Order: sequence, then C-alpha cells, then structure tokens
Amino acid sequence: MSSDSEFAHIDAHHHFWDLNQFEYPDFPPEGTVLRKTFLIPELEQAIGDTPVRQTVFVQVFHSYEENEWVLKLVESCDTVIGVVGWVDLTDPKVGELIDKLKTHPKFCGIRHLTHNEADDNWLLRDDVQRGLGILEEKNVAFDLLLKPPNLPAIPSVAAKFPKLRMVIDHIAKPYIKEGVLEPWKDQISKCAEFPNIFIKLSGMITEADMTSWTQEQLQPYASHVISSFGCERVMYGSDWPVCLLASDTYARVHQSYFDLAVGAGCGSDDMRRVFRENALRFYGVS
Repeated sequence: MSSDSEFAHIDAHHHFWDLNQFEYPDFPPEGTVLRKTFLIPELEQAIGDTPVRQTVFVQVFHSYEENEWVLKLVESCDTVIGVVGWVDLTDPKVGELIDKLKTHPKFCGIRHLTHNEADDNWLLRDDVQRGLGILEEKNVAFDLLLKPPNLPAIPSVAAKFPKLRMVIDHIAKPYIKEGVLEPWKDQISKCAEFPNIFIKLSGMITEADMTSWTQEQLQPYASHVISSFGCERVMYGSDWPVCLLASDTYARVHQSYFDLAVGAGCGSDDMRRVFRENALRFYGVS
C-alpha cells in the first residue's frame, strides 16, 4: 500500500519554536539540527508532496506566553487546525485559564510534560487530579507525555475520569534502542482497556538508535499498540521537527509510520482512521 493517498492526512503531533521569541529551558539541544527556529514556512516546506495537509501543534514548554504566541501565529494558517497548549493543572484558577483558552477557535487540548516530573505518579496527586477533573468537566482533551515508569498510574486516572479524553504521546517512549518490550507491553495493554485513552503512533524513531534504526526494530512496538488499541484509537504524529534528529526528511518519517501501520494489519479504512479521522474526533477539530 502506498502512502500516496486519496484522502488528506493529518499530522496530530508537531511543534514550532522561535529562538528569537523565547528562551527554552534546556531545549533545543546545542549542536544539533534542532538549534534553529522552526515555524509555519518550515513546516509546510517539510510536508511538501506528502499526503499530509493538516496538522495539530503541541506545546513545547510550560508557558502561558507560548499559548498566546502560537494561537496568534496559526490564526490565519489553513495547515494548522489545532493547538494543544499548557496550563498549570494545580492552579486554583485552572478553570478560568481553560475558559480563556477556549475562546480561541483552534485551541483543542492541554499537555503537561509529565515525564519531567520527579514523581512518576504525579498524575495521582490530589491537586493535579482536581485539575484533571476540570478538564473533564470542560470537555478538554489531555495529552499524556509519558515514559514507561509513568504508565502504571494511567489506568486509575482513566477510571476516575471516564469522560476525559486522553492520548498517550509517542507510545510512552519505550526503550526501542535496547529492544526492551516488557513491562511496557503489558502496561500499554492495560491502558488500552479504557475507551477514553487513545495513543499516538509518533516519537518512535528518536527512541531507537537515531543513526541506524530500521522498520524491523520499530514494528513490534507499532504492532502491539495497534493490536491493543485498535485502529479506532491510534493516530499518526510526526513529532516534527524533533524527528529530524533521526531522519533527514519529513517524507521518510511519514512513510515509516505509514508502513508500520500497514505492517500491523491496517486496511484502507483503518488507514483513514489512523491518518485522519481519529485526530478529528479526538481533538474536535475540523
């Protein structure tokens, strides 16, 4: 099956950053291809002739200023149809902060850099769960940026907030370079039991050996994700421009994930879900 598709694909996970606008904490790393500004022209040039025609921006760091900056940046951009921002979930005024973001038509979700928290069970804290309850109440999607040690907490969060739509970014960053599947595999299966949890087929090539990764190394992880969640709750994300650490072109990244989905048994209707419809449904964008 070729990725030259009859439908417009959606990239449900990418970033922008402007080194002249913000001082990013410890990012992008010095001496890498990422140490420059990436904005809408760079994204549209990168997408090029791939079938991707629409995208969702996901926050880079914990910043209210970044929220406002990117919402203004994409206001008249047809390519970027959604913005996942950030709020401090422990802020007593988190509801007001969410209401302000919801006035922007392209705002579609919240993400916290959960895997950067010292406490692997940060999402189980009472003050954090109050914030998650407000996201649920206000029908705002939540991106879960996790590593394997964070996964055991997710089923209880999903059970407590059954109407909160959550998506696991980058398949929770398993140890692909080392070829380790367990306990990630079992933990992913447990998360998939909850219908309010989705997962992004993204961020995998930078968890593999970035100079020598192969489809064969990635396939067991992709296949497990798709068999666990089904094609109704998996969505494609490039993680551009971070993916450039492991690939010289966006097209190679897109084709890799397309081939992984095919290799996991996705048919033509399934591919439409993974590469378009699930992102529209999860984020409520159009």
